Formats: sequence, structure tokens, C-alpha cells
Amino acid sequence: MEILELALNSITFLSNREKNLLKKNIDSLDKLALLSIEDISSIIGRSTKGEWNGPKLKELVKRALSIMESKQIYGVSVNDELYPAMLRTINDPPFCFFYRGNLEVLKKKCVSVVGTRRIKEETARAAMDFAKDAALNGQLVVSGLAYGVDSFAHKGALLSEVSGATAAVLPCGIDSAVPYGNRGLAASILKNGGLLCSEYIPGTPAEPWRFVQRNRLIAALSPATVVVHAPEGSGALITADFALNYNRDVVFHKAGIEIQSGTKTEGLKTKKSRLPSAEHYLAEGAPVIENYADYVRVMENPPGTFSVKDRQPELF
Repeated sequence: MEILELALNSITFLSNREKNLLKKNIDSLDKLALLSIEDISSIIGRSTKGEWNGPKLKELVKRALSIMESKQIYGVSVNDELYPAMLRTINDPPFCFFYRGNLEVLKKKCVSVVGTRRIKEETARAAMDFAKDAALNGQLVVSGLAYGVDSFAHKGALLSEVSGATAAVLPCGIDSAVPYGNRGLAASILKNGGLLCSEYIPGTPAEPWRFVQRNRLIAALSPATVVVHAPEGSGALITADFALNYNRDVVFHKAGIEIQSGTKTEGLKTKKSRLPSAEHYLAEGAPVIENYADYVRVMENPPGTFSVKDRQPELF
């Protein structure tokens, strides 16, 4: 990756098209750092009031480059042949994609597995079993390294002992692992020949809004997202929403649906969310599966033609 691309990636107020315009007109980081905001506006063809400090950007990029060299972090830009193919298909792909481990695993068939951090024994087992079976069938399990369903999905894939079984998308620079308690899991993913990846330049801390942005990449990297357990307001429903916007499939696991149904009947209240609930997706025809074999059948059949043998429980 060129150091200039690394710098352009960090200019958040520009589109990818505008970053490429700058790249065509500016051939070095030094020249980019000397530009004024007026110069940038002139090159991209529109007035912009974005926060700009060229010398500060230069120092940020040099620090990131040092981290990349010391921790064996690599990067590809959207202009690179090695850039993940699935990301090219979305309307807001990251300009740069950073990774540790084996980028080639993204050439496998992928399935994203997501769910709440507030895990239950049934959904932990469901996530592990599904991910293990997916990995044994040659699929890459994509998730977010969070506590709860994400962790059990990664662990299930690792239990398969298939090399390169899982990839974790982080909401920060991949010089660190978030959450801190999952550093060992992140190391196991790399040891297995898997992948840690992020759109954020090394040295970038995790912030709440970056978790949401990260979720869009989890959705984008696979043709389908499996929601194992997603109470109202869960970040997993954000991922499901991204998946549908990217013309991906969304599938729900029966174990999580049953737990949500039981929770509701116990009279427990959930925080009101602006996002569609799991009930909404089910009413719109989202498939419900019991295991990985069901998932395979869902993906092989036309939409709306698959249902589990048992009657789907009512959510509310």
C-alpha cells in the first residue's frame, strides 16, 4: 500500500472518488500535507469545510506506518486487485482495508454470524455448532470478536480445526483487540490461519460509532448474515439492516427466536429501538433455521420456500 493512500484513507470528509482525484493530482504525502482546504476544494470540484490539518495528518500516517511494520499489519486500497471482492459491491466501501493474517480466506464462501452480547446457553451452543459445521463445509465464518454470540461463532469455527476458518472485523485499528478480554481469541484466529481486519488505520481507538460502521463490513463480506439471537435494540439488528441494504440475505436461528419469545412472556421490557425488530423481519419472510444444514437448504432454494419442520414460535 502506498503511503499516500494511507493518508487519503484518513480524510473522512471526502468520498472515495474524491480521494482518487487527489491521488491523481498529488504524488506524495509531503505535497498533500502542504495543501490548504481551499486547494482540496479546487481539486475535487466542490467547496468543503471539513476539518483539515495537513502536518497533523502527516504525523498520524507516519505513526500508523510504524505500527504496521512492527506488527505485520498490511493494507490494500479500493484500487488494488487484492481488495476483497464482496466489499466492491457495496455503495460505501472503505477506501483502505487493513488486515493481519491471511487475506486469501476472504475468497472462500463466507457466512456472517452475529448476535447479542447477552448470551444464553442455548444460543451460545447454537452459534458454536453452526459455525463449526460451516467451517467443516469449507465456509469462512465472519463475525466481530465481541463478547456473546460473536465469540462463540469464532470459537465454533476454530473447533473445526480447519485452517483459515474464521475472520474477525474490528471497530478500531488492528494493532489492538477489542474487547480486551478477547485478545487470546484474536491470537487463536491468527494462529489458525484466519484473519483480523478493519477499515481503520492502525492506532485508531474504538469508539461507539465505529462499532456501527464495523457492522456494515460484517454484513458486506458475506452473501448472508445469520442472526443467532437479537433482542430489540441489539447491534445484530443493525447488521441485519445493512445486509438487506446491500442485497444480502438475512436468516434467523430458531434458538434465539425461542428465547426472545420466552423473555417476552415473562413480562421483561426491552429498550425501544428505531430499528426493525426480529419480528418485523420474520413477518417479511426471513427464514428461520435450526442448524447449518437448514442454512444450506435456505441458500439453495428460492426465497420464501423454506421453513423448519416445527411451527415457528410467536415472538409477541
